[in-house]
Amino acid sequence: MFYLERLFLNNFRNYTELQINFHPRLNIICGMNGQGKTNLLEAVFFLSVTRSFRTNRDLELAGFPGHYFYIKGQFVKDGFKPLLQISFTDKQLKVIIDNERKTRFDHLQQFPIVAFSPDDLLLIREGPATRRRFINLEASRLNKIYFMEMRAYHRVLLQRNRLLKEKKNRLAMDKLLEPWNDSLVEHGSKVIRYRKEVVNLLATEAAPFFSGMTGGQDELSLEYICSVADVGNCSDLEQQFREALFKKRELETKRQTTVVGPHLDDLSIIINGRDSRKYSSQGQKRTAALALKMAEATILYQQNRTWPILLFDDVFSEFDRQRKEQLLDFLSGIDSQCFLTSAVELEHLPAELTTCYKRINIHRGMISDEEDGSGC
Repeated sequence: MFYLERLFLNNFRNYTELQINFHPRLNIICGMNGQGKTNLLEAVFFLSVTRSFRTNRDLELAGFPGHYFYIKGQFVKDGFKPLLQISFTDKQLKVIIDNERKTRFDHLQQFPIVAFSPDDLLLIREGPATRRRFINLEASRLNKIYFMEMRAYHRVLLQRNRLLKEKKNRLAMDKLLEPWNDSLVEHGSKVIRYRKEVVNLLATEAAPFFSGMTGGQDELSLEYICSVADVGNCSDLEQQFREALFKKRELETKRQTTVVGPHLDDLSIIINGRDSRKYSSQGQKRTAALALKMAEATILYQQNRTWPILLFDDVFSEFDRQRKEQLLDFLSGIDSQCFLTSAVELEHLPAELTTCYKRINIHRGMISDEEDGSGC
C-alpha cells in the first residue's frame, strides 16, 4: 500500500508550523470554514505533484512573511519510506528526495495522488485552458515522454511566435518559419496523439462511474477537440497539421502568433449528447467532474498497480444520498489512503466512513484535537 505517513509544514498558507502523522486509510479533517482544512490538502497535493490544485502561482502558497515555504513528507511505498522535501525561496523551488536533488517534475509518476474539490467545476465552466491543464497533468503522470514532448513543443511555439512578430516580407518569413514548422508538427503531433489516448482512457473509466452516480439516468462522453485535424483518424496527422499551418498563414501574419496547434485544443465534456457547459445542471456538472477524477484514480492504479492517495474537499456536502452511496461503494472497494475535509460533526457523516479513521480538528492553522477512530 502507498500512503503518506507524516507531514511537516513551515509558513505554508495559514500554517506557521505544523507536524502531523496520518492514518494509512482514512483521515477526516474537521473544522469551521476558513481554518485551513483545504490548505492542508493542498500541501499534501503539492508534495506529490509540485503544483497546487488551486493556483498556478507558487508565491500564493507562502504564508507571512510571504517569500518562502517548506514542506516535508514521509511516504510509505513498496516497503520503503522515501522522504520528500520541497522548499520555495525567492521564486525558486527546490525538490529533494532522500537527500538527492531533483528537478521540479522528476517525480510526477512516483507519488500518485488525485484531488477533488468544489473548484473542479471549473473544468466544465471555464475556458479551454483549464481543461488543457487537466489533460497535460494527467498525460504527464502517465507518460514521462509526453511531458518532454510538451516542453519541446512549447519551446518551438515560443520561437515561432517571436518570428511571426518580426516585420519581414512574406517570402523571407516563410523561409525562416520552415524549420520551425517542421519541429512544431513533429512535437505537436505527438502531443495530440498522447492526449487522444488519455481522453479515451478517461472516457472509458468515467462513463460507468457517472452512470452509476446518476442511477443510470444520464450518460457521459468525452471528445478531444483538435484545431489541426480530425483526431478520429490520426494516421495522417502530420500532413493535416502542415496543411492547417499553410491555410492559416494569412491569419498568422495578421495576428502575429500561431493560430493552430495543441496549445489551442480543448476537451468537450458531453452529458446526454449535449455540451455540459451550456445545457447541464450544477449537479450534473459536479458529478461529471467527480467521475473524471475517479477515472483518473483508476487509470493511475491500472498503470502502477497501486491506488493513488485520494483527497476530497468537502465532497459529502455537495452530493445527494444516491451520489454519496455510489462514491462510498467505490471507496470501500479500493485500497487507498483518503483525506476528507468536513465542516460538520462526525455523526453527520456516512457511517461507512467512521469505523476506522483518524480525525484531525483544525483551528486557525493549528491542530486543536486528534482522535483515532474505533476499530482501527
